[in-house]
Amino acid sequence: MGGELGRRPEELFNHYVSLWTATRNIVGALGFLVLFWSTVVLLGGFVGLLRVKEFWVLTALSFLMAFRMAKICSKEFSKGIYLEEPKIISILQLKWMEAHNKVLVFMMWMVRVVKFIFGWSFILLVNISPLVIVGISVWRLVQRDYGDADGDPGNRAKLTAALDIFYALTLFQGLFSLYHVALIWKWGRYLLSKSSVAKYCELGVEEWGYEVARMYLRETKRKFSKEGVVPDNWNLIAYGVEFLQSASGDDRLWGARVLDLDLVYGKDKSVVTQNLLFSRLSIMNLIGMIGLRGKDDTEKRERAARIVAHLASDLSIKHFPGTLQCICSLLESSKQSCDQKLPDEKDQNGSLNTSQQHQDDAVMLMVNDEHEQDSSLCDWLLANIKRTTLYVIQQDMEDSVKVRRYSYTSKGAKDLISQGLLILEKLTEDEGNCTEISRHQRLMSKITSPLSSHDFLSIVQDSTMFQMISSLLTVVSRILTSYGDGTTRLRQELASNTEVVSNLMGILDTDSEGAQELHGRALEILTELAFNDYFTKLTFGDPEPKFMLNKLFETVQCIFLDRERAIRLRGQAGEALARLLTLRKATARGANVSDILSKKDAINLFNKVLDHILSSKMGTAAGGSNSNVAENISDTEQCEERKLISALLSVAVVMCNENVISKKDFAHANTEDTALVKKLKEVLESNKHSTAECLRVVKLTCQLVIAMIQAKPSCIQLFDEQNFKEALTEALDTMSEIDSCMLFAGNGYDREGIKPARSLAPLVKEAQQLLQS
Repeated sequence: MGGELGRRPEELFNHYVSLWTATRNIVGALGFLVLFWSTVVLLGGFVGLLRVKEFWVLTALSFLMAFRMAKICSKEFSKGIYLEEPKIISILQLKWMEAHNKVLVFMMWMVRVVKFIFGWSFILLVNISPLVIVGISVWRLVQRDYGDADGDPGNRAKLTAALDIFYALTLFQGLFSLYHVALIWKWGRYLLSKSSVAKYCELGVEEWGYEVARMYLRETKRKFSKEGVVPDNWNLIAYGVEFLQSASGDDRLWGARVLDLDLVYGKDKSVVTQNLLFSRLSIMNLIGMIGLRGKDDTEKRERAARIVAHLASDLSIKHFPGTLQCICSLLESSKQSCDQKLPDEKDQNGSLNTSQQHQDDAVMLMVNDEHEQDSSLCDWLLANIKRTTLYVIQQDMEDSVKVRRYSYTSKGAKDLISQGLLILEKLTEDEGNCTEISRHQRLMSKITSPLSSHDFLSIVQDSTMFQMISSLLTVVSRILTSYGDGTTRLRQELASNTEVVSNLMGILDTDSEGAQELHGRALEILTELAFNDYFTKLTFGDPEPKFMLNKLFETVQCIFLDRERAIRLRGQAGEALARLLTLRKATARGANVSDILSKKDAINLFNKVLDHILSSKMGTAAGGSNSNVAENISDTEQCEERKLISALLSVAVVMCNENVISKKDFAHANTEDTALVKKLKEVLESNKHSTAECLRVVKLTCQLVIAMIQAKPSCIQLFDEQNFKEALTEALDTMSEIDSCMLFAGNGYDREGIKPARSLAPLVKEAQQLLQS
C-alpha cells in the first residue's frame, strides 16, 4: 500500500512511452524481416517462378514497407530540408543580392509544386499503408493462387511456403502498425488532452500545463531511445530539475514552473526536496534567479523564491556563495516595479526540447482533447492526412517551433519580501547560518530596520502582515542566540536603540489576536538584549523615568503567572523570568535584578510558582485514577505542559539558588509539603524518557528536591514514603546515555539560568545522600 501511495501520476506517461517504443521496435523488426525476405528469398530466389500479378504485389508491398521503414516524415520533414525554396525566394525578393533572377525564382516555384505533389502522395501512402498491407496480406493468404512453378512440385512447395511466410509477416507487421497508430491516436491523444493533463499531472491549473506535458512526453521518448529504458526515478520533478541545470534562462524558467506547481498542488513535497538537494547546480541556479532584477524576470524570481523557501531548512550558506546578496534583493523588492509581465520572448520550449522527433511526435503536436469523440475509419484516415499536412505546411511557414508566450500575474513586492523573510527564517534553524547572516551588514540592516520604525506597532496589528513580522522576529531571535562578532554587534545595536526596545515592549502590550502569537518571539529578543549593559541603562517616561529592565521584569512576571494566557507563552515567559532573576544590574553594583522585588513580593512569587506546579497537568498519568485524563491529552499539549513545568521548576530553583528567597522563607511557604512531594514524584515518573526536554525536567526536579530538603529536613520522611530514591535511580538508568551526550550540546542547553549546568548523575547522588541523612 505504501508503494502505491509513493507513485506519481505521470508514471502513466512513462509506461505509455515504454509500450509505444516497444511496439515501434516490433514494427521495425518485422518490417526489416519482410524486406529481407522479399528481396533475398522471393525476388532473389524465385523471381523467375513468380506470376506477373504476384511480382507486382510483392514489389508494391516492398515499396510500402520501405516507405514506412525510411521514416522520412519524422526525420527529414521535421528538419525542413525539403522546404528551403520559400526561404530562398523571400531573400531574393528583398534584392539583397544583385543576382536576383526571375527565372531562378520560377524554377524554385515549379520544384516546390512538384515537391508538394510528391508530399501529398507520400503522406497518403504513409497513412494508408498499414490498412493496405493488412488487406493485401489477408487477400493473398486466403486465395493462395501463387502459380504452379512451371509444373515442378518441389519448387511449387517451396514457393508456396516462402509466399505464405512473407504474407504472414506482412500481416503481423500491418497489425502491429495499426496498433502503433492506435496508441498514438487514442492513448497519445488522451494523455495530451487538457482534461488528462489536469487529472494525471496536476498541470491543468496553468495555461502552460499542456505544453509541459507534451515536452515531458517527448523528453521521455528521447531518454528511452537513448538508454533503452525509462529511469525509475524519472518524473516531472526530475524533469524540472534537469531544466534547472541548463545554461538557458528559459529552461530554468520551465523548471521553476514545474517545481513551483508541484509544491503548490503536489501531495508529497518531500520528493521535490530530495531531487533538488542532490543537484547543487539546480540550487545555485535557483538562488541566481532570485537575484535577477530585469523587468521581465518577475515570474522567475517569485517562483524561484518559493522553491528556495521550501529548501532553506536543508541549506548551508557556506556551500552556496551569493545567497545572502540574492536574499537582500528580495527584501529590496519594494523599490522595484512589480507590474504584471510576460516571460522572455524567446524559445521557451528550451534546449532540452530539441531532440529528434518521430512521425508520431509531429502528429501529436496538434492533437486536442477530442479523445471522447468516436469516429469512423474513413474520418480517422482523413483526419490523419489533414493533420500531417498541416504539420508540413507549418514547417514551411515557420523557421522554428512557434514561440509560446504565457501570462503571469505577479503577487507583488509583498510576496517577494515575505518569501525572503521565510527563507531567512528557515536558514536560521542552523546555527552556522546564523553566524554567516550576522556578518552580512547590508542584510542585517534590512532585517533590523523595521524594528526601529515609528509605524512598527501599527504594522503588527495588520493581520495581513502577521506572517512577515513573525518571520522577522524569529530570525532576529535566532541570530541573537548564536555566536560570533556579528551577534555581539547586533545585540549592542538593538539594546542601545530606545525605539527598537519600545516597539518590542509594545508587542507585549498589544492584545490583538495576531500580536499574541508574536509575544513569545518578542520575549526571547528582549531577554537576550537585557544582558547587554546598554539595555540596563535604558529608561522610559518623561516625568519620572523608570528603567526599561524593571518594566520588562514586571511584564514577564505578569505573563508567566496569568493562567488565561496560552501555555506555550507562559512557558516562554517562565524561561525568560528565570534568566532575568540571575541578571546583574550595572547600576546597582552587581546586585541582582531580583533585588527589585521586596521580600514580601518574592515570597508571594515563590508561593504562586509552587501553586502553579501543583496545579500543572504534568504527571496526571502517574495515578491509575487519572490515566483516562492523560489519554485525552494530545502530544502537542503534553509537549507544552512539559515546557511549562520546566519553566516553573526553573524559576523555583533559581529563586532558591540566587537567594531570592531564603531557606527560612522556603520552609514557611504556603504549600502543603505532602502534595508538593507527591507532585514532584508524578513529574519525575512522567518524564522518564530519553529526550533532552525530559532530562531537563528531571534535573530541575532533583535540584528542587535538594533545595527543599536543605530548607525543610522534615520532608525526608515524605520523600521516603513516595519511594523517591528508587524513582531517582530508575530515572538515572533511563537517561544516563542522553545525559552523557548532552555534554556536547554546549553552554546553550541550560541558558535559562541554571548555571553551572550539572549532569544528572551528581544531582541524583546528592539528592539520595540527603534522603539518607
